Amino acid sequence: MKIRKVFLTAVCATVMVMSAVGSGYAAGNQSNILDMTYAYDGEAIYWPNASSFKLTAEFQGTTERGYWYAANFYAASEHGGTHADAPLHFAKNGRTIDQIPLAEWIGPAVKIDATQQCARDRDYLLSVEDVKKWEKKYGRIPAGAWVIMYTGIGTQYYPDPKRVLGTDKKGLPALPELSFPAFSRESAEFLTKERNIKGIAIDTPSIDYGKSQDFWVHRTICGADKLGLENIANLDKLPAKGATLYVIPMSIKGGTGAPARVFAILP
Repeated sequence: MKIRKVFLTAVCATVMVMSAVGSGYAAGNQSNILDMTYAYDGEAIYWPNASSFKLTAEFQGTTERGYWYAANFYAASEHGGTHADAPLHFAKNGRTIDQIPLAEWIGPAVKIDATQQCARDRDYLLSVEDVKKWEKKYGRIPAGAWVIMYTGIGTQYYPDPKRVLGTDKKGLPALPELSFPAFSRESAEFLTKERNIKGIAIDTPSIDYGKSQDFWVHRTICGADKLGLENIANLDKLPAKGATLYVIPMSIKGGTGAPARVFAILP
């Protein structure tokens, strides 16, 4: 059994490498690689009552032996900045971030543009009809896809907390003032029951909208053993279809989520 697992892992890795070669990436062509990650620093967006990112220099300078050395200490909550959600985040017996195979984090990118709706209504919820309109124009959502809601919030305002979260307050008093768009419960149920997706993603801090009290989208996605991705960058540069999304989360043992390096290979 162990030999079989090693063999399958090797096959999977080979397929991924060959796919990269075919895309032109391995040949050094970086023009079709889109970085979709916000760098972590003191301004990275976190939930108002979560611990934000902190970077502390442990040593930086020339050692007694005359060579340069630098190292830092960092700390933060799992869910902040560009990050991934594992099923355990909202499903009691769900998988942890380290239990999800790398291949499961890679899939066709489906971008549903809701920027006009969100410009009119900051608390807009992506509907099943929005999903079906995308399919009417571009075809059925492919198997294993990442379905991405493009609100425009991130590309316009990140990392301004007032304009991204709806408030720049900290702690529990900030929660009632949160305001930003996201998926509706109905669209999450449709995507998990009627389509075969890897997960859903968004350019806001949460796949549930800011005013949510019950977090039905998280509960639906995690309960269906699917993945979540929040605070992704550069959605204005991602095409509606044809790209492949790569999500590389930190492998935290027992983690409910993790910071992730996210990029897309463009068609």
